[in-house]
Amino acid sequence: KLLIVQYPMHAHLWTKSKAHIVCGIIWFCSLGFPILSLVIGKGDVQFNYLGYSCIYVISADVWTIRKSVLGGFVLLVPNIVVIVTTTWLIVLAVRVTNRGGDKIKWQGLMTVIATAVVFCLSVLPSALFYILEPFIQDPMLYVQFFRATHAIVTINTMANFYIYSLTVQSFREFLRQRAA
Repeated sequence: KLLIVQYPMHAHLWTKSKAHIVCGIIWFCSLGFPILSLVIGKGDVQFNYLGYSCIYVISADVWTIRKSVLGGFVLLVPNIVVIVTTTWLIVLAVRVTNRGGDKIKWQGLMTVIATAVVFCLSVLPSALFYILEPFIQDPMLYVQFFRATHAIVTINTMANFYIYSLTVQSFREFLRQRAA
C-alpha cells in the first residue's frame, strides 16, 4: 500500500509476475531458520499438537541463545515494518491533504491506525514467548504460555472485521444491505 501511495504513477507498471517474484523472495528469506534447524539437528523437527504446527526443538547447545534472538527477530521485524509504514502513510496523508487544502479523512486514518495497533499488540506476546522459550523450565508453564500467545495472535484475524465495521461507513452499509 505504501509503495502504491508513494509512487502512484508507477503502480500501473507493477505486474502480477513482479509481485510473485517479490513474494517468492520474501518466502525464500523466511526459509533460513527451518533450513538451519534441519542442518544442525535433523531429528529436531516435530509436529506440535498444542497448536497443530511444525516446531523446531533444536537440541544442539549452539541454539540456546540463538533461538531466542532469531525468534524475537522474526516476530519483531514485522512489527517494526508495520509501525514504520503506518507512520509513513499517515505522514503522507497529512501532507497531501494539507497541500490540497482538503480535510483529513479520519475514517481511513483510524482504520489504518487501528489495524496496525491490533496487529502489533497481537504479535508481541508471541515474540516474548520465543525470546523466553529456552529459559522456561516448567513444562506446564511452557504449554500454557504457548497456547495463550498463539490464541492472542488469532485476535488479529478476528479484529479486522470489527475494525472495519467501526471505522468504515461503506462497510457498515454493505453489512446492513446483506443483513436485510
